[in-house]
Amino acid sequence: MNHVLSYISLPKIELNGTNPSNYVIRTQPTDGCLSTVESAALVLSHLENDESIYEKLTNPLIALCDFQLSFGAVSHHSKEFLIMNGLYTKPLTKRIQQKLSNKQDIKQLIR
Repeated sequence: MNHVLSYISLPKIELNGTNPSNYVIRTQPTDGCLSTVESAALVLSHLENDESIYEKLTNPLIALCDFQLSFGAVSHHSKEFLIMNGLYTKPLTKRIQQKLSNKQDIKQLIR
């Protein structure tokens, strides 16, 4: 049983202050969210102390998005951006409405 739960004792990595995602053809929950490949590239480039790793691993994602955009896909803003700028068209939960009216952060509610 211990080997099944051994992953719980692994160190946690948290990415803070990242640039906006290059995965522009998908609506991210918040402005700081990254795709899996971007997250992995960021961690690997940090661990290896080599900025070029991030670029090499994310270039295919950028090319994919550019290709999709050239065929009519549209660039998306995050759900957080849409809500904060009054552009979100779906109904908001009462908790989000309450936090907005109190000018509180909503990031934890929309992830």
